[in-house]
Amino acid sequence: MGGVDQFRYDGKRAVVVGGATGMGAAAALLLHELGAQVVALDVQDIPYDVDQAVHVDLRSVASIDAALEEVGGPIDALFACAGISTDGVPLMQVNFIGHRHLIETAVERGLLDRGSAIAGIASIGGLGWDRNTKVIRDFLETTGFDAATEWIAARPELASYTFSKQVMIAYCAWRAPAFLRQGIRINCIAPGPTMTPLMDATQMWRDFEADYRNVMGVGGSTPEQQAAPLVFLNSEAAAFVNGTVLNVDGGYVGGGTMGAIPAAVVDMLAPPIG
Repeated sequence: MGGVDQFRYDGKRAVVVGGATGMGAAAALLLHELGAQVVALDVQDIPYDVDQAVHVDLRSVASIDAALEEVGGPIDALFACAGISTDGVPLMQVNFIGHRHLIETAVERGLLDRGSAIAGIASIGGLGWDRNTKVIRDFLETTGFDAATEWIAARPELASYTFSKQVMIAYCAWRAPAFLRQGIRINCIAPGPTMTPLMDATQMWRDFEADYRNVMGVGGSTPEQQAAPLVFLNSEAAAFVNGTVLNVDGGYVGGGTMGAIPAAVVDMLAPPIG
């Protein structure tokens, strides 16, 4: 497959975890337009037509395992889109631990075959992950859902939105070589402020969007503007993109890193060195 067809999903089965609202829903709808068979998973009901809708609660191993049994295979493209913003152990389970269990279990069961791909949603709130690799690696080396939950419960200061997004970015980098040997790619996007129900419900993100609007001269992105690069990462057009995070933030991180704009998030999470 070449040319424009490599961006399409004809004949492919795409599974979107967290597909009820926001960027996950936008990705699922775009995937349908691109020819995919779409399976949407969420703890909420899926409010639009899909080929298969499956209930999953990422806080529960039993729920994740049952959902995977219902989904079955093959999975050509897996999208890890679910997320919440309230700090605590459940946030870590929804934003990362549950996703990791679902991904690793799907791979172990052979549901993702050679040529498949995984794409997750991190955040520019995960900036600084590469300065925190010792702690992140210690967490990622936990074996299984329960061990990871216990690790976080023992370190409540790390049960945060920022750490959950740092570990999502780091996980993609860490697992990319091993997955590639099985013919599977893994990447993620790091959105800037995006106009989703999560933003509407979180004062911190509403404040950040207002600051972003003031600094950048434009408002936050739409879910659709985030869905397109996310869907690209699991397409054949990105066949040699692996283990990376793609900032989808209108240039905020780059501008802040270079001092072209005042960027409070950059200064807080990844201040310049030297």
